[in-house]
Amino acid sequence: MKSMKKKGKGRRTLAYQIFTLFLAGIILVDVLSYFGIKTFVSRTILRQKETMSEGIALDVDNSVKEYASYDLVLEYLLEHQDDGLDLEYDKSVETKAKTAAFLKRNPELDLKTVTKEEFEALTEDDKKIYSEIVFNNLLIRFNSIKASYDISFLYIFAAEDSYDKGTFIISASDGTQTRGTEVGNAYIFGTVAENNPEQAAFFKNLDHEGIPQCQVYNKNFLDTYRYMFQIGDMNIVTGMTFDISEIESSVATITRQYLILFTILMVLLVIFCRLLLQTYAVRPLKKLENNVNEYAANKDGEKVKKQLETITVQNEIGSLSDGIFEMICEIETHLKEIKEVTAENERISVELDLAQKIQTDMLPSTFPDNKHFAIYATTDPAKEVGGDFYDFFMPDEDHIVLVMADVSGKGVPASLFMVIAKALIKNRMLLGGSLSEVLRDVNSQLSEGNAEGMFVTVWLAVVDLRTGKGIAANAGHEHPVLRHKDGSYELIKYRHSMALAMIPDVPFEEHEFELAPGDRIFVYTDGLPEARRGDGEFYGTTRMLEALNQEPDVNPQKTIENVTNNMSSFVAGAEQFDDVTIMVFDYIG
Repeated sequence: MKSMKKKGKGRRTLAYQIFTLFLAGIILVDVLSYFGIKTFVSRTILRQKETMSEGIALDVDNSVKEYASYDLVLEYLLEHQDDGLDLEYDKSVETKAKTAAFLKRNPELDLKTVTKEEFEALTEDDKKIYSEIVFNNLLIRFNSIKASYDISFLYIFAAEDSYDKGTFIISASDGTQTRGTEVGNAYIFGTVAENNPEQAAFFKNLDHEGIPQCQVYNKNFLDTYRYMFQIGDMNIVTGMTFDISEIESSVATITRQYLILFTILMVLLVIFCRLLLQTYAVRPLKKLENNVNEYAANKDGEKVKKQLETITVQNEIGSLSDGIFEMICEIETHLKEIKEVTAENERISVELDLAQKIQTDMLPSTFPDNKHFAIYATTDPAKEVGGDFYDFFMPDEDHIVLVMADVSGKGVPASLFMVIAKALIKNRMLLGGSLSEVLRDVNSQLSEGNAEGMFVTVWLAVVDLRTGKGIAANAGHEHPVLRHKDGSYELIKYRHSMALAMIPDVPFEEHEFELAPGDRIFVYTDGLPEARRGDGEFYGTTRMLEALNQEPDVNPQKTIENVTNNMSSFVAGAEQFDDVTIMVFDYIG
C-alpha cells in the first residue's frame, strides 16, 4: 500500500523561507513607502500651513478691530488716497511725534476707543493725522505677525463685489523687501492689482462667515484669503502667501535618504535574524517535531519526556517543549483529578443543601390559626442560600411583631449576615423599647467589625391586635403595600431611614398607623419589583399592584401565589438575579 505521508523532498528550511519573505517584503515596503511617505509629508505640511493661516487671519482681524474706529479709518484712507496722505512705512518715529501732538490737541481721546461721533467731531487735519497714526500702528503690527510666522506676504485689500481688481491697504514687510507697486514688492498703500476672471471668481466665493480658504498658485505658493468685513461698497479681505516651492524636492530627498538607510539596516537585521532563527528556532523545532511524532506513533510518554528535557532554549520553543511535557503529565493524571474534583463538588453541594435547610428552618414555617389575624410568607433565594429574611412573633398576647429584611449581596456571605441580623432584631425587640431604639441598638451591633461593608434594609412593625393601631419603622427598605377592606392595593410611601450597618449612631424614624378589620399589609424585598426579563426590563411595582388587584380578597397564601406566578410569567424563564421574599398580614380584629 502506498504511504500517505508527505515526502520531504524539495522542501525549503524555515530560515530560508523567512529570509526570502523578508527580502521581498523590504523591497515592497520601500516602493510603497517612498510614494506614501512623500505624499503624506507633503499633504501634512500643506495642512499645517492651512491650519496656521486660520490663526494668522484671526490675529489680523483682532489687530484691526482693536481700534473701535477701524471701519472709519479704512474708509477715510480709501476715500483720500489721492489727497497726499503722509504715511510712514516700517518705522514709527514720525508716527510717535504725530501721536503725541494729536493727543495733546485731543487729550480726552484714546486712540483705540475713538467712536464715530468723536471721529466726526475732529477737524479735517486731525482726521487725516489720526488715520495716518492708526495705519502705521497696524502696519507695525502686521510686520510683527509676518516675522513671527515666516509668511512670504501678508496684506489686506479692498475690492468691489466684482473683485476684478483690488486696492492694497496694508502690506507687511520684514525689512528686507522693497516697498513699491511692482509684483513681488511689499505694496505701498493704494497699489491696485488686476485679477483675472478665475481669481475674481475665487474671491466671490469667499466664505463671509470668516473661514479662511486656500489655493495653491503655480505649485510654488499657497495663498490663503479670509473675508473680514465690508465698508460701504468695498469688501475688505485678508491675504497671505506661503512659499512652498522647496517642499516637494526637500520631501523627496529626505524620503530617499531615509529609505536607503532603512533598507541597509533591514538587510543586516535579516541576516542576523536568520542566524538566530537557525540556532534558537529551526533546530529546536526539528527536534520537537521528532519528539511529537514519536509520541504520536508509540505513546511512550516516559521516553518522550526524557527527550523533551534535552531542549533547553530559553524562548517560545522552549516554552512549547515545556508545555508538551506538562501536557503529557497532565493527561496521565487527568482522570484522577476529575474524580477528586467530582467528589469535592458533591461535598460542597451537600454542605450547601444543608446550609439551605438550616436557613429555611430559621424562618417561621408554620402560620398560626389566630382569630385576630392571618399571616403567610415565602422566600425564594437566588442562590442555594440567600440574604432575605422575614419574621413574626408575639411578644405578648395582644401584640404581633412583623419583620421584613434584605441583606446586601447574595449567597453564603449574605446568609451569614442574615442570621446575625435576624437574631439581633428579635432579641432586642423582646427586651422592649421603641422601634427607633431597637433599630439604633441593632445598627450599632451590626456596624461593629463590619469590615466587608455589608448592610441590611429592614421594615419593622408592631401591631396592637386589640385596636389595630401600629407603629412602623423603615430602614432603607421597599415601600409597603396596604389594602383597606373592600378596597384596592396601594403603595404607602414615606421617608425612609438609613439601612442598618451603614453608619453607626444614626437616628431612625418611626410612624404610627391604624388598621381596620379586614385591612391587609403586603411587604416584600426588592427582588420582586427588580425581577428582570431577557431584554432587561424590570417587573416593577406597577405590575405588582396590578397582580394584587386582580384578586384582591383571596387569602394571604393565594395572594402570594398570584403575585409570584405573575412575576414568573413576566420574566419568562430569565435568570433570577436576587432573592425574592414576600409576607402578607391580614388584620381581622
